[in-house]
Amino acid sequence: MNILDYELTVAQRLVLDRYTRFLGSLHPTFRNIPVVFEQRRKSGHQLAVLARDSRLEDARFNEQYLQGFWGRTEDVRLLSSGYVEDLQVFTHEALEITRQTSRNEPIGLVDFRLFSLSRSPIWQLFPPRNIPDLIHELALRFYGLRAAIRQLKYTVVEVYDESFGLKSVFLRAMDHRCCQCHTTPTVVQELFRQLVTTPVWDIDYSNSNASLRASEYKADVAALFSAFSSVSSRMGVFLEGLYHRTDGVINELLQAKSASRLGELNFNLASINEGGTECLAMISELENWLRK
Repeated sequence: MNILDYELTVAQRLVLDRYTRFLGSLHPTFRNIPVVFEQRRKSGHQLAVLARDSRLEDARFNEQYLQGFWGRTEDVRLLSSGYVEDLQVFTHEALEITRQTSRNEPIGLVDFRLFSLSRSPIWQLFPPRNIPDLIHELALRFYGLRAAIRQLKYTVVEVYDESFGLKSVFLRAMDHRCCQCHTTPTVVQELFRQLVTTPVWDIDYSNSNASLRASEYKADVAALFSAFSSVSSRMGVFLEGLYHRTDGVINELLQAKSASRLGELNFNLASINEGGTECLAMISELENWLRK
């Protein structure tokens, strides 16, 4: 595995952070829209109304998902680390048993209780009665890891999909008229007329003019949506690669159950360990990227 094929950059992490902050700023910004409508009404204009869009609620949930994503990824890394260690210990013990017996020793003649895994206090289904049962237990543990990875990917896909709706809601609201009798100023222009209603955002504006600042704000957020789309797609590809590697470990473990002799089992376990190590390296890379 070349982990650089899935490399996540500092610039991509900054996009993720900015998008998360933007989601947190959406509701305060939208709460100020009725304020500017009322200000226009008091100035003698016909009151404007912006229809409520239920997609705006996605912002709150997506912000929470992204804020908690590192913690959930750390949990998956710890799970992966434990299961890979179980696999490595099992492999080491199989080699030790082989050295004490023979590569040609039939699996059925080896006491499964020689493996420390047989003394585990927790089982995914039931306590083992032989070595194939122990291998099946390892496979079940990686099944659990795969399910946790799938949940991470589902979160990324959901936030990605809903970003398109949020972009539509945001741009439509910013371009909405501030009164029924005039097409201008737009909502975003009116928001920037007073400090109290100006959206909180992290760019250096080129000018103090309210209309220009409004245009720069809207353009920057629109660009952020595009950048986030790219980053979330990259995260999805990363997690898909991790999912398939974990799936490969599971399939190899299930195939290893049919090994008839210790030498064959050792050969299979060597390959399986490589896959397990790759899984741990990838989830560690993702967790480290999120932790920076």
